[in-house]
Amino acid sequence: MPSQRQSDSNLESTIHDTHDLAKHLLITNRRATTIGGVQRASIHYSTIPELSSSEKCIASSLPITSTSTNHQRIQMQRSSNDIHSGLMRSPSNIKPPREVSLRVKFIRLGEVITLQEKFYAEVVIEARWLYDPTAASWNPNLYIKNALGDVKEEIISELVDHLDEPVKPDSKNHDMIYVWEIRKINGTFWEKLELNSFPADVQQLSLQIVASRPTDECILVENRFQPSIVNREAFLAQQEWFLYEHIETRSTITTEDFSFRPIRQSTYLVTCYVARRPGYFYWNVYLLIFLITLIALTVYGVAPEFPQNRLQITCTLLLTSIMFRWSVSRLLPPVSYLTLLDKYTLVSLVFISLNSIWHSMIGYLIQQLNISKSIDNYVFGLFTTFFLLYHLLMIISLSQALHHRNVMLENDRKYASKLAGMFETFAQGHHAVQRFKDRQNSSRTSLFV
Repeated sequence: MPSQRQSDSNLESTIHDTHDLAKHLLITNRRATTIGGVQRASIHYSTIPELSSSEKCIASSLPITSTSTNHQRIQMQRSSNDIHSGLMRSPSNIKPPREVSLRVKFIRLGEVITLQEKFYAEVVIEARWLYDPTAASWNPNLYIKNALGDVKEEIISELVDHLDEPVKPDSKNHDMIYVWEIRKINGTFWEKLELNSFPADVQQLSLQIVASRPTDECILVENRFQPSIVNREAFLAQQEWFLYEHIETRSTITTEDFSFRPIRQSTYLVTCYVARRPGYFYWNVYLLIFLITLIALTVYGVAPEFPQNRLQITCTLLLTSIMFRWSVSRLLPPVSYLTLLDKYTLVSLVFISLNSIWHSMIGYLIQQLNISKSIDNYVFGLFTTFFLLYHLLMIISLSQALHHRNVMLENDRKYASKLAGMFETFAQGHHAVQRFKDRQNSSRTSLFV
């Protein structure tokens, strides 16, 4: 009996020690650390002491229910720790998006085709971003979204310092190294034209430069030290259009739909402005329609007793106006609204049509109803007043459309002052502004006529 009790006590002590060893596998020390609003628990395991041979034999003969339960707890705790550690590592690994500064130079602008809503241009896109030795081959992969068909593209790049001096990748004399990429693009580009004020309209010619990489990797911004410019001397459509000097830029975000998941991409819009020279339409359209409409009033010189003579003249004038209306509409795309010229031609057609209706009625009123011929004089005065009023309204509408050009010229002056402020000396800036004023005064007449 005493020996049996002693063995039982040894067994109980061994079981107690085994449970203590299992408890050592649990968390002995937990440290809560908060980084970026996310709490992480770090677990430290104590060193398990070596078991003796007798303890190992006794432990192996024991039931493993409590040990397996503790093992499951350990696995759950480890998985929870992995999740928390993953949450902590992810914010630290996210890098801010690279800023790619852009400068666009319109080297040559070609014909602006109103009917097809497109224009030809030769541009140079200068991109600049910080050089990263760990990702030396990184590139924003720029492309122009509103390009039509195949465009010719030439690309060169080099590493430069902040003064645009070439440097080597392993140079240690420079704190910051930039990648300077230049793209020369020739092609035809699409542009939605706003023709409400035609032929006194001002149009935007825009390039939509898009980075193929998502916004969490790259964003496109304006080059604050070298603004975009346009070469007015190489504008090939100067006979038909007036090219302004100022350029407007804007950064936005678009979505690429040709993917399994929508990709947000940084987009850089560069816009220059052109104004149509309306002189051709003044002399070849407005003046001719004005004369045709004015001749419709001279028909009242024919005696009202001969309505057939009056109708012959007015119908000829009506058909002539319709032909002018049809020839003008061929110059414009099929838009769903009326331009200034459309409104003028349509009102002239209505005016001549109303005169034709009256001429067909006056003969019947005089011959059958014995109405005095003086009523024809009153109707003539009414149509003359209507003729003067609607021409006055058209002149006001045209002057309002031309007023927008003065605003654009003022923007040109501000842009010239901005460029002058970037010159090294005051004399160079003053000379640039004076040269702009002389050019502006010489072209003001051609802009409005």
